[in-house]
Amino acid sequence: MKIGIVYYSRTGNTRKVAKILEEKLKEKTAEVDLSEIEHVKRPGFFAAGRASMKQTELPIKNTDFDMGKYDVVIVGSPTWAGRPSPFVKIFMNKAENIKGKKVAVFGTGMSPIDKREEFNQIIKNDLEHAGFKTVDNFLLLKFKKGQMMDGEQNIDNFLNAILKMKNE
Repeated sequence: MKIGIVYYSRTGNTRKVAKILEEKLKEKTAEVDLSEIEHVKRPGFFAAGRASMKQTELPIKNTDFDMGKYDVVIVGSPTWAGRPSPFVKIFMNKAENIKGKKVAVFGTGMSPIDKREEFNQIIKNDLEHAGFKTVDNFLLLKFKKGQMMDGEQNIDNFLNAILKMKNE
């Protein structure tokens, strides 16, 4: 199974999770490519929240994402003001060969439980609008000052569900 993990990380938390997912998937003999969405200019804390609330387009450096070689794509984003980073939406709109591609989502942040579902619904809607086939497999890991606070126990369940997607 060939899996692409595409993520944006402003502080490094989402990057940490992407690398954990990559390692665990490789242990399960999956082929994995990791692609970080690179911003042109790193937004400050308040600018990031404002851009997320308004879903303002923020420019990215790398725009050549070809998803055609993957069986499954995992998309990761920090949670900004209860919403996904707008950098991820820009990636989705620029990615190639995504029509009908299976996708799972993970997020990082300090959002309360009620905001997690809002985050999930927004990113799923954006992914479906771009042409991906979303699944009901969602992972959110809570971070505080660079330390994972909860959700780590859900990583293996998330990955096992992804590995089953190949046969669906």
